[in-house]
Amino acid sequence: MIMVLEALLAPGSELWMFNEVPENDREKKLTDGGLDISGLENIKLVHHVGNAVIRRHLEGLPLETFDSILILADESVEDSIVHSDSRSLATLLLIRDIQSKRLPNKDSRSVPLRHSVFSQSSWIREMQQASDRSIIISEILDSRTRNLVSVSRISDYVLSNELVSMALAMVAEDKQINRVLEELFAEEGNELCIKPAEFYLYDQEEVCFYDIMRRGRQRQEIVIGYRIAAAERAVINPAGKSKQRKWSLDDVFVVISSGD
Repeated sequence: MIMVLEALLAPGSELWMFNEVPENDREKKLTDGGLDISGLENIKLVHHVGNAVIRRHLEGLPLETFDSILILADESVEDSIVHSDSRSLATLLLIRDIQSKRLPNKDSRSVPLRHSVFSQSSWIREMQQASDRSIIISEILDSRTRNLVSVSRISDYVLSNELVSMALAMVAEDKQINRVLEELFAEEGNELCIKPAEFYLYDQEEVCFYDIMRRGRQRQEIVIGYRIAAAERAVINPAGKSKQRKWSLDDVFVVISSGD
């Protein structure tokens, strides 16, 4: 993962690592895993030792300044996926609460409509406002935990066990799929990207999805889906690709490209 971040992030980026492993042991584990720390050019590793489910330990970090936060499953409790997910959720809630206390609060009248369902719960609303300013991705192991994370809308998540299972099933069905997955998941080469509509059309232009796909090919990209401005989810491989429709510059498209 560190090498993927090294390839993707801009020079001068910092990767803060916070866990209970002592710094010397941590560097030894990274080196034993094949990481050449001295060879990192774009990112700088910043080590902090502490327990991620203890609030006073987390309060020693400048959480409100981070652009993105990854909460990874704890290896020491991976044998119990319920325990592992419980720690991840506890860390998530603590981080969001600390961020909400440190970040300036918005006027409650400006809370987006999508948050109105939680209008009676101010602490949820405050954490959702913090989520608009800092991205948190939580790794969860149990598919049942997904509902708890998604309903609160204070974090995105990666269901790592399910991803591995689906990838294995796809490769077992057709081994050539493995080459596609390797290309998409490698730190270099083609990857899934979200691109703004202005790359493919004018505001309120009426074209079909096939036209968007053709314009994507002119950019050496494969357009596979879209998300309209008012929608919660993206549409992948949409039906009715030949149907004409008006598009907004607030829409986005899901594409496979080199990421340049």
